[in-house]
Amino acid sequence: MSGLAVTMIQAYIHRRTAAGDTEYLLLRRAAEEKLYPLLWQMVTGRIEAGEAAIEAAKREIREETGIRAAEVAVVPYVASFYFPPDDSIHHVPVFAVEVPEDTEIQISSEHSAFEWLDYAHAWQRLTFPGHREGLRILREYVLTDTTGTTR
Repeated sequence: MSGLAVTMIQAYIHRRTAAGDTEYLLLRRAAEEKLYPLLWQMVTGRIEAGEAAIEAAKREIREETGIRAAEVAVVPYVASFYFPPDDSIHHVPVFAVEVPEDTEIQISSEHSAFEWLDYAHAWQRLTFPGHREGLRILREYVLTDTTGTTR
């Protein structure tokens, strides 16, 4: 192995509906994207030089959705994947932000669509194990209280 890198973030955006349900925002990558076109995912992005991962999460959320997140929660999970081109393993810190139900989404040109989905449908749309696991841990460890009720 040539190295271990922490150069990217994942950020889940979620909201509570008037009915009390939790929905998760997923973005569909544009068909023109070189890497994983048309893949459904949460907000993802690179950490820029001199930027802390949490700052990168706030920036990427703003760039990809138009949301200006004042506070971002740290999800107790680090996704990882192997990247063959440079023989490296990447560790990806995971973050989350809750927004009001009426939040307007303005996707970037990197994406062609967005959807608010309940947990089961979001789980089905996500392809990669690290994306699904991040969603599961967000739901079970951040959004669920000690009585088992999802907040």
